[in-house]
Amino acid sequence: MEHFTIPLPEILHRRAREQGDRLAFRFLADGTPEGAVDWTYGDLARNAAVVAAELAGPRAEGNPRPEGTRVLLAVDPGLHYVASLFGILAAGATAVPSFPPAGRRAAERFLAIVADSAPDTVIASAWQAAEAAELARRLPADRRPRRWIFVDDAFFADAAAGPGELPALSTDPALLQYTSGSTGDPKGIVLTHDNLISNCEVLQRNMGPDPARIGLSWLPPYHDMGLMGTIMLAVHGGWPLVMMSPVHFVQRPVRWLRAVSEYGVTISVAPNFAFDMCVDGVSDDELDGLDLGSLRQLYCGAEPVLKATLDRFRDRFARHGYRESALIPCYGMAEATLFVSGKPDGTMMRTLRLDKAALERGTVQDAPAGAGAVANVVSCGAVAHGHEALIVDARTRRPLPDGTVGEIWVRGPNVAAGYFGRPVPTAETFSASPAGADGGGAPADGGPVADADYLRTGDTGFLRDGELYVTGRLKDVIVIAGRNLYPQDIETSALAAHGELRRAAAFPVRPSGGAESLVVVAELRRAGRRDAAELAAIREAVIAAVTAGHAVRPSGVHLGPPGTVPTTTSGKVRRGAARIAYERGTLKRLAPARSGPDDRAAPAAADEPVGTVSR
Repeated sequence: MEHFTIPLPEILHRRAREQGDRLAFRFLADGTPEGAVDWTYGDLARNAAVVAAELAGPRAEGNPRPEGTRVLLAVDPGLHYVASLFGILAAGATAVPSFPPAGRRAAERFLAIVADSAPDTVIASAWQAAEAAELARRLPADRRPRRWIFVDDAFFADAAAGPGELPALSTDPALLQYTSGSTGDPKGIVLTHDNLISNCEVLQRNMGPDPARIGLSWLPPYHDMGLMGTIMLAVHGGWPLVMMSPVHFVQRPVRWLRAVSEYGVTISVAPNFAFDMCVDGVSDDELDGLDLGSLRQLYCGAEPVLKATLDRFRDRFARHGYRESALIPCYGMAEATLFVSGKPDGTMMRTLRLDKAALERGTVQDAPAGAGAVANVVSCGAVAHGHEALIVDARTRRPLPDGTVGEIWVRGPNVAAGYFGRPVPTAETFSASPAGADGGGAPADGGPVADADYLRTGDTGFLRDGELYVTGRLKDVIVIAGRNLYPQDIETSALAAHGELRRAAAFPVRPSGGAESLVVVAELRRAGRRDAAELAAIREAVIAAVTAGHAVRPSGVHLGPPGTVPTTTSGKVRRGAARIAYERGTLKRLAPARSGPDDRAAPAAADEPVGTVSR
């Protein structure tokens, strides 16, 4: 593997020395330009140096040197977060990003990460000081952080008089990036400085040069896409990044679009669901004067990229300057630092119209003109330079030819070192070898990849004409009557069946003594009481749409209020959690309308029973 010798703290140090007065970050504190706060590279370096110095602490207090220690970072999105991150890295410590413990679920995840990573220090926003003692009390004694540091404007007030030099130590690992799935058992992915720089290099290559680049991100900085895909990338590339809190985007999605227009943003990034939110959650009145013409690169990833969603976004915003050529579908994961593949700059997005029945058998066949059963699969572009993607039969581990669906395996310098403190899962996931092969295959864009084990992504897909197409998660594939059904396709059909639905999860169940069958859980856009007839009509519409589109009739449809479908902290549907809650009968249910003695019929209309389910 090529060794990258200039870590991110050193890059920031150089930018502060040579371009100290240039804008680095602009944070929209309330989601609008009126609340904007600007930091130059000099400002960021000085504030990061304050954090690094605080981590080192007076030697007389017996503080250990920060190099090699773990520091959990639970600061709110914004400039204080960025300064704390670079301060940790500059001190030579390992940063452990975490969602701030605001609310029950977030607190549970925070505690799970602390218990797993055992950090020496926690850096948090000042408002969390009142909660620290109670959070520490809920941890085992040997897992309680030795020290808490609380940051706010006052903490950084003396930054100008603080350390003049930003230290630039670079001990590994640089980062423990926790996966966004399970709350109770999160896994920390060990990322080195080489991983972080490699990810920046391949993304920069995919983006191409642009001396006038201006970025924008509302993504949570605790997740790989928001952290490695925006904050670190902007410092590495030397272009300004406009930031806002994800809360402000969710409250009013138009704020994202307005910021693009206000600041002439040229590059931004969002998951698939954000495009739907913009179409459904932005009124025509809010679009007056909107100009998206500056946007020349819009990355879409982090969850399945759906053509129907992208088409809706194009149709709604083309009149406001949005160009479909700007869209860059991409694929990545935290185990590969972030970026695995993406549409190269200057090319058009590819979509295949495939024969659905053939795809269910694992074969890629173009659908003939006029065919009814069609799957529209979006290309996630070319594999990152210097990396290789291999499609493998997950059961036999044999490499598969182009045009055949299998598990996606990846290798190259972006691939992480493994899971923190978990040798068995690390060996299973990061040390895969194809059966009957010596690791063969050629990397993308030429140039050999040194012999190395493959990362098993757990995702399914295929290669065609040098591009990667992702079809789903291996563990989520629904196998019924020998057919491979992809849950995101079923969920898309279910949501299109009725305008009242906003999120869905499809998964298989196996009644005692019966064959595997399909269940769909969907949540309505609005809370409130519904009468039995209305719920029955929605349920029948879902059944009809799924049956017509996929030739399988759901044996159960559960309708619930907003929040019924479990999601990760980054908004991805947790289908396994939905299945468990369905089997246990713990999914949220809609309250019946108070319209008379037939109220009791509402639950039956909302949820068709499927019998006892074996585990």
